Amino acid sequence: MSTPLHDADFYSWTREQAALLRERRLDELDAEHLIEELLDLGASQERELESRLAVLIAHLLKWRYQPERQGKSWRATIKEQRYRIARLLQKNPGLKSQLDDAFDASWFSAVQKAVKETPFDEDDFPEHCPFAQSEVLDANFWPESDGT
Repeated sequence: MSTPLHDADFYSWTREQAALLRERRLDELDAEHLIEELLDLGASQERELESRLAVLIAHLLKWRYQPERQGKSWRATIKEQRYRIARLLQKNPGLKSQLDDAFDASWFSAVQKAVKETPFDEDDFPEHCPFAQSEVLDANFWPESDGT
């Protein structure tokens, strides 16, 4: 039994499927794999949203917990992530329905990133995100120091 083209040469498979669609040869499509790949494309957008939120929240934590180290690089990263998240949601309006879940899911990764990039331990950060989702996404929100 030969290896399906989807598994042997994914690039060529995508080109073949696109050509079949373009030519309306629907009965020849690899429907099972197409469904799988379309669902994975949607899931990749969710993963991107979670990843960008995690980077953003980690930098907001660093901003709050290390005010003496605030600088252009952190500010630029915070602005860039907010912009990229806004663009992602603009280009994928249906993704907004996943924003609450992505926000909650990103907290663990955000803390791990902050732990890796600061002298703080996991226990030094709150159990839940101290910022509201609206604050995290607000271009004018910059956390105050926690006083430590």
